[in-house]
Amino acid sequence: MTSTRKLDQIIRVAEFKLAGVRRRDVSALPPREQAKFAGNMGKIFAKAVHGQQQAPRAEKALDTIWANAEARLIAEINAAQAAKQQLINKDAKAKIDRKTQSKSRW
Repeated sequence: MTSTRKLDQIIRVAEFKLAGVRRRDVSALPPREQAKFAGNMGKIFAKAVHGQQQAPRAEKALDTIWANAEARLIAEINAAQAAKQQLINKDAKAKIDRKTQSKSRW
């Protein structure tokens, strides 16, 4: 039987990161998205310090970063789960094939 341990680990890590993204934890984002996040937060703070109203584009960009990160992690979890299920099905089929071959000899 093939081990699904590596896929289980990938799923666990992605679920942990997804929980962080849903909590809006910046450390759950990849470095590139952390940099984008920091840049947009800087724009929001700069407008607030200078007394301007809001920074709607920067706020929308932050929402987009979170939504994209969540969608990407959900897709990663689904793909890993599908690969794990495919591996389990392949092993089950191989086991059935071995059993049917052993019975056909007698």
